[in-house]
Amino acid sequence: MSLISIIIPAYNAERFLRETCRSLLAQTCPHWEALIIDDGSQDATADVARAFCAQDGRFHLISQANAGVSAARNAGIDAAHGDFIAFLDADDMWEPSAVAQFLDMFTSCPEVDIVWSDAIRFDSVTGKTRPVIWKNYLATGDPWLDMLIHHYIPISGVCCRASLLTPDMRWRTDITHGEDRDFLLRILRNHTARKLAIPILHSREHAASASHNAQAALQGEQAVMREHLADVGIPRRIRRRAWSALAFRCAVISAFVAHDPLAAMRWYALAVFRDPLNINNYLLPLRKAFLSLTHRQHAQNSSI
Repeated sequence: MSLISIIIPAYNAERFLRETCRSLLAQTCPHWEALIIDDGSQDATADVARAFCAQDGRFHLISQANAGVSAARNAGIDAAHGDFIAFLDADDMWEPSAVAQFLDMFTSCPEVDIVWSDAIRFDSVTGKTRPVIWKNYLATGDPWLDMLIHHYIPISGVCCRASLLTPDMRWRTDITHGEDRDFLLRILRNHTARKLAIPILHSREHAASASHNAQAALQGEQAVMREHLADVGIPRRIRRRAWSALAFRCAVISAFVAHDPLAAMRWYALAVFRDPLNINNYLLPLRKAFLSLTHRQHAQNSSI
């Protein structure tokens, strides 16, 4: 039976790593190994990992000096023995059927190189499920083209054939923002990807998981997407929509990370200018407002 190598980069992940590892112990399919890469943590992350290694030989701990999440994932790829490589962040969890679903998809669809799952997002404090606010109302159905417009594939829900990850298809260590999207765009280009019908990923949302460096986030988003949008194989309409979506994304970062409404309005105006017929520019703010009002109403009702 084929083996899935699950790569778990962990930096100061003591609080959540136990739940992540327990979700793997609960897998209905036993054909997996988990490589926990302790990226120079200053808490008890390594101790938690060692405990799981002692409990189950499918867990392996790799320790390195702090070098960032991309370097940690590359170290996991180098040490992996599986026919397939999956990525799981140290604060996320999988459904018990995750490994089985991944392997079933690869077995039944030998032409597929990448399998991914939607995420069920939940609040780290309350445990309540959070709605997905941002989406692409004009999705083409081509994962690569759609990823150029909207970062919609969660890295913790991705599994690919190990043969794809050649030396030139590793995680970039020269960027600190946008590395997930950059990696996904490169592996999706010229490869077949298929989404699982049922979400297998539970993605935790908490303060530590969000970037608070707005300027770095803005620069990272733009640098990564400028490189990818230079690809001559991108259809003209997709390129136009992607440039518009990039400006819209910068507006979101300016509004909700930098808390700079004037910059957000400038970016939003640029998004509309770049593609005035892009309905995402008009429907997404309305969706955000509606969900915010609904959340506020639920909070008020709960306090009564």
